[in-house]
Amino acid sequence: MNRKQNKDLATLLSDVAAATDLREGEEGVRAILSVVGRAGALSLRDLARRVRMPVPVVAAVRRELEKRGLLDRRGGLALSGKGLDLVDVEMDAAPGCRCPACDGEGFVIPEAFSPLLYRLREMAADRPAVDVTLDQSHAAPETALRRALYLRESEALDRDLLVLGDDDLTSLAVGLLRRQLHLKGRLAVAEIDPRLVACLRRVSDAEGFDIEVHPHDLRAPLPGPLIGTFDAFLTDPPYTLEGLRLFVSRGGSALRPGVGRQAFICFGHRSPDEQREVVRTISDAGLGIVEMRPAFNRYDGAQLLAGVSAMIRAVTTSHTVPPEDPYNGPLYTADKNSRQ
Repeated sequence: MNRKQNKDLATLLSDVAAATDLREGEEGVRAILSVVGRAGALSLRDLARRVRMPVPVVAAVRRELEKRGLLDRRGGLALSGKGLDLVDVEMDAAPGCRCPACDGEGFVIPEAFSPLLYRLREMAADRPAVDVTLDQSHAAPETALRRALYLRESEALDRDLLVLGDDDLTSLAVGLLRRQLHLKGRLAVAEIDPRLVACLRRVSDAEGFDIEVHPHDLRAPLPGPLIGTFDAFLTDPPYTLEGLRLFVSRGGSALRPGVGRQAFICFGHRSPDEQREVVRTISDAGLGIVEMRPAFNRYDGAQLLAGVSAMIRAVTTSHTVPPEDPYNGPLYTADKNSRQ
């Protein structure tokens, strides 16, 4: 790429980032162009998942790039001739490094556990419809089973586990996997949605999973039987930072005292500034992040999350933080929007 092309590209990136108010800035536009160039053609949803930006945000960038004649829709999004001239992208000049087995997620479901996935799909077919006021967005059954397998890989599957909010049916995946592997351990869920409480209880009773399902609004501190009695917690909190802060705090209060208790936190990808706050929020709760797996969780819908979220594994440290008092502020996305 010559000096003029470099200047033209820099101007383009700056203009599109400004026109879309892109929080990822010029580098976000560059990432979108590069991913499209290397892939050849992508659907909007797949592009959003690859760059880990909300679908509406990627759609806005796409429109700006189309106005400038850089993108075509040929069996999906693709660089136009003008785009190819401007953007220096290796078009399949070298083999890609993205894992073909796991599509870059770094985690696969072994064939031995396929029967569990079929059963989990049957269970998921009967779960209640999403309640968007609670920031629900159903994770795919594959994701629920991946979570259970990840617990196993992290030596947490047979420990006492609390799930905070479970419209994804993770507790059922844990029950299925424990039964197949002949593992025991306390398994509890705290869930605000009465429809899910009934659904989880019904399936647990029918399958003999012995899941404790506690109807509970996490704005209030956990009930006594759930405090300080677990080895690990898993949560997929509301989309907001306030939701993350509260759910992680409640999860921390459920753990037994001591260093090394595990927290499994599923949270959507954010802009660089917001991602900094995500890490700070988890750290401020007295947890040390051990591992982050991007795009580990996949959802039906969830355009604000690009249909994916990260799996964050953290552990308790010697810097314990007291649990929060009752919380009365905005928690879910709808709460925050109504106050703006």
